Amino acid sequence: MAEGEQRIESGWRRFLRHLITTAMFLVVYALSSGPMLGLAFWLRERTGIDQFYAVMWMYYPLLAYRPAFSLLEPYVEWWVVTVFRTVGPG
Repeated sequence: MAEGEQRIESGWRRFLRHLITTAMFLVVYALSSGPMLGLAFWLRERTGIDQFYAVMWMYYPLLAYRPAFSLLEPYVEWWVVTVFRTVGPG
């Protein structure tokens, strides 16, 4: 390729790249739910500041969609109860 030329990706390659990027984002989002919720609940318990519960809004799509959360519930519970030795709100 000459200097300054841009390689044009085919439509399928671009689509697959975006699909893989989106899938990886969703996996990281789901896997981060356990440690983030556990840490927020632990901080709330230690400090008494209720604003730490606001992190639940970030994971509302996972918490509200029951079929997805039923798969993640044991994972989140493990982080909250076993790792951080705390409980959620309520």
